[in-house]
Amino acid sequence: MARVGFNYAQPHRIKTDAGYSIDQSFIAHLHIPAATAEAADTDGIMAATNLAAAVQTITTGLGAPAWPRNVTIDCSASGVTSNVKITGTNFAGEAIDETIALNGTTAKAGTKAFKTVTKIELPIQKHAPELQVETATAAGTVSTAGNAAVTVKSALFDADEVVDVPVELGDDAAAIALAIRTALAANENIAEHFTVSGETDAVILTAKVAATNDDTLNIAIADGSGEGASVGVTTAATSANTTPGVAPDQVWVGWGDVFGLPYTLDHNTVVKSYFDNAADSMTIQTDATAIESNTFSMTGTANGEKNIDIYLIV
Repeated sequence: MARVGFNYAQPHRIKTDAGYSIDQSFIAHLHIPAATAEAADTDGIMAATNLAAAVQTITTGLGAPAWPRNVTIDCSASGVTSNVKITGTNFAGEAIDETIALNGTTAKAGTKAFKTVTKIELPIQKHAPELQVETATAAGTVSTAGNAAVTVKSALFDADEVVDVPVELGDDAAAIALAIRTALAANENIAEHFTVSGETDAVILTAKVAATNDDTLNIAIADGSGEGASVGVTTAATSANTTPGVAPDQVWVGWGDVFGLPYTLDHNTVVKSYFDNAADSMTIQTDATAIESNTFSMTGTANGEKNIDIYLIV
């Protein structure tokens, strides 16, 4: 008897040589254009955002990959291990979420493919930010009117700021400090980065932005040269780090190298896969119900310039 390939009674079934009907399948060709297969982007969804003393929910200014991709998270500070919750949609437009634990400065990758990200819930900070404070102490009495020499060092400067500070005969430590504070506050480069303050003989610089401690920050007060002034200092008096600077904990969110598949698969049915028209040994993850858990990752690295082609049985 001749084989009948098509079962008219059950259009989704085909007959075998034994007369037993089996499911009919098709070869599908999934083509992802190069422009859509963009490179992984560590902060493409959310740029670096400061953690705060309270939980934050971010819903605006969020980006998304051109093709559904897995989510990656990273942090600027070691020791931060709290959870970040990502909410968005999958390939089918259904609402999904994923919770990923931070691992300090080591990037962490999620496993679900997000088409869009609509909300990111950030944990509280582990390290409270601190503005660095540097204090110098003036000393002596001016015995020769002229200019005292004050040198301010900072990693924020391209070169040391050397400021000539006018002082008057008989000025004591408090008067010298006041003159120095006035001169430093009038210096454009110093004033851009620091607030100048202090009482009596103190000269205090407070950073305007919380950042990692600047070990080079220093205020040196010395006698002037030339016409100069004698303030009773034979060598430069260096300042003390009153309060170390602590940068805020920052978190950023992007997408990784795992792409979503537009099918829910019981098992891997991929027959052939190609990256830039060359065979690529892809890693396939499948899930019979959650489309966001059907993904692939390539041996090659997507960069927005190479097509991806997958042939699979559906």
